[in-house]
Amino acid sequence: MTYKEKFQASQDKAHHQNIATKILREMSDLRSKAEGSSSVSRRWIWELIQNAKDVNNNGKVRIAVELILGKDPSLIFKHNGRPFTADNIRFLIEQISTKDRKKDDEGKRKTTGKFGTGFLTTHLLSEKVLIDAVAKEPGLDHRKFQLELDRTGFDLEEITDSVRKSKKSVENLDNLPPFEYYNENEFNTTFEYRLDDALGIKIAKVGLTDLIKCLPYSLAFVEEIESVELQPAGFKYNLLNTQSFQNGIKIITIGQTKNGNSSSSQLALLSKGFTTVALPISLDQNNTLSILSIKEEVPRLFCDFPLIGSEIFPFPLIINNPHFNPTDPRDGVYLTDSQRNPQIGENKTIIKEATELYFELLEYAAEQQWENLHLLAQIHRLRETPEWISDSWFKDEVLNPIQKKLLYTKIVNTANDSGPKSILTEDGEKYLWFPDSSKKEIRDKIWELARHWFPHRLPKREDIDIWHKLSWKDCGKLDVNQLAAFVEGCETLEKLASNIQNQNVHEWLDGFYELLKLEEKDYDSIVNTRLIFPNQNGALCKRDHLWGDAGDIDLVFKDILKLLDKDIRDELVAADLSITFPEEKIRNRTFAVKAIAGEVIEKTTDRETASHYKDALGKLLMWFQKNPELANQLFPDLYRRKHLLYDEEIIAENMDKAEQLADLLKEYNAKNLTQLRELIEKGQGADIGILPITQQILVSMGITSIDEWREALKDQDLAAMFAHESTPNEDLFVYVHGLIEQAKDRVIAHLKELEEYDVSGYDEIAPTTLAGIKKNGQDIYIIVRPAYNGEVIIYYGSEQNTLDFEYSELWADDGTDVKKITFGHILKKAKIRKFPI
Repeated sequence: MTYKEKFQASQDKAHHQNIATKILREMSDLRSKAEGSSSVSRRWIWELIQNAKDVNNNGKVRIAVELILGKDPSLIFKHNGRPFTADNIRFLIEQISTKDRKKDDEGKRKTTGKFGTGFLTTHLLSEKVLIDAVAKEPGLDHRKFQLELDRTGFDLEEITDSVRKSKKSVENLDNLPPFEYYNENEFNTTFEYRLDDALGIKIAKVGLTDLIKCLPYSLAFVEEIESVELQPAGFKYNLLNTQSFQNGIKIITIGQTKNGNSSSSQLALLSKGFTTVALPISLDQNNTLSILSIKEEVPRLFCDFPLIGSEIFPFPLIINNPHFNPTDPRDGVYLTDSQRNPQIGENKTIIKEATELYFELLEYAAEQQWENLHLLAQIHRLRETPEWISDSWFKDEVLNPIQKKLLYTKIVNTANDSGPKSILTEDGEKYLWFPDSSKKEIRDKIWELARHWFPHRLPKREDIDIWHKLSWKDCGKLDVNQLAAFVEGCETLEKLASNIQNQNVHEWLDGFYELLKLEEKDYDSIVNTRLIFPNQNGALCKRDHLWGDAGDIDLVFKDILKLLDKDIRDELVAADLSITFPEEKIRNRTFAVKAIAGEVIEKTTDRETASHYKDALGKLLMWFQKNPELANQLFPDLYRRKHLLYDEEIIAENMDKAEQLADLLKEYNAKNLTQLRELIEKGQGADIGILPITQQILVSMGITSIDEWREALKDQDLAAMFAHESTPNEDLFVYVHGLIEQAKDRVIAHLKELEEYDVSGYDEIAPTTLAGIKKNGQDIYIIVRPAYNGEVIIYYGSEQNTLDFEYSELWADDGTDVKKITFGHILKKAKIRKFPI
């Protein structure tokens, strides 16, 4: 053998050893990952599909995959792409990539990849693969051939022998008869993998499951794939049509056929250059578009085909660009901080383009009020940072800009169905509040309480948990502490009651206190620092400031203590609340009696001082007179010295009143006060004129004409309230009408300033009744009444019926303020403690 021949033999040996070394290294790595890596198990099908796409015939390729289970399980992959060239066969045997990253006339790269190390992942199915295909070189006939690739070896010699054996099997192509029946529409290329063990079957199923989830996106991105069939399931997938929507958006419809039954799915796409963003949607017959959720297992980055593993990239849309520069495992694209690799810069530019497309799609979807807009807010910090992403770059260039955009976009459907709202106002103030707690029970209770207060600033009930997961630090987090801060900000029970709609404020507070107990970690700090507990004067206080009320303290005692500048109501918790106090923290009658006695003794030591408290002393003296036995029991010393309670002026005044009372009893032939009161209430006696007919009374009643007045007097109970000879004149009603109109104008002007009211379509259906007004989107009735003399008289039955309607309100103008008259206000002012049901 000559030196030349020696050198040639050495070169061949080195070449085969290099090939074997690479194959052995890759196979060893795959074997170690076969059972532990889900991404490797999913990748094989996409390597086969992208290789088929790269050999398309006239721009199209059909693909079929068949999984055969049973006695001799196998997986067969077929396509109708172009025949193999000699280079193709050699590179397949030697596992050398023929990847051509050159670009076509439009600037798009021609191929995705072919027969490189990625193809080795298909050997996870089986380390032996039988290829049945056709060879064709220019000027030569078609030749049909079979080739087995055997990667079962565990050392260099075994792999080298296998490579030589594969090469030898195709050396006789010239000796084979021409394949005269070649048809480019037939499946002329077949890869058959024998599934010799349970792991191979499992990997086959995992890959096909992934294919079904991701295939609609690849069909939308890769126009060369005409269809994909799955056997024996009888599935066939293909792109049905592309519809140009609005603002550059395209609607792609992917067809799915199974045994003659057809269905379809749809994707919305928006592109700029070679960058495309996509999301699954549904579009009904009325063109109502709903966004659908992207399955968690679907990768977020596509280089025409899914980059398995990129599902950890938390972008709200699918991003595709054929010019992505993937990592070697094709599990992502490098987005690190390296300055030496221009491919990283290309990848970052693509992500930036995708972010801009996201902004366009978000604005349009919000403007058109697509359903499920919250799905466009599915972006968050990287939960794990793979080696191919810079966490700081992602935060600064992707996460922060997107979240800032979301804050000012109307994407949240609110609890009062008033249309989508933005998380922040234009001024950057928090508008929407998302119930926040680690416990679902607490989030639900927070929402239930808040919906009686500000439903227009809450997400819909069914979206509570969704927004709990999606919201971030810049959003309004409505935890129990924040809700307590809102309560504290009301300062008074009356103000809180005016905010609470469709529920008694005491019931609402009881629910709120029960909620506090559930959030154990914040309970102590809230109840000990927040002013959220009402006292009996209606002021909100800290719990430590308050005492429980034993319930046996006479109301008159509380009134007397207030007049004595020791208002016990300031330190007693409001009644009708289920707030418990320990026994040592409860005030009772004994305490009140001691407090009264002590204050009276102190303040009556000096007559000048006592003169400032004559109302309190007089009230106590009156109670003594009505309850002598109990007074002697509770106040023995003070009762014996009750002369200290008398005031000379009061004595003289009372003597005068006594004389007048005696005259009245005599005049109306009444034996006592009870009989006189009955005569007054029934309107009996010598023409008792209880009320004169004044303009203030007519205004309070809302009566604007003589006819209405005559009709009102048919009510005997009402007629008995007025002097018989007193009849209003026309001029008086003109004046009354003017005051009522003035009150209506002031009420309407006030409602226009309130955000929750819309009075643009109001209509007067009666002199004092307004319809066509909306509150938080709900139609309501408004009864308007002047209260210039400090009172309102509800006479009209129509007004009573209207106020009995759930969605109605009573508003009064007292000449200084316009205010809503609530049920709680009426109970308090009229001192109503009980009433029939």
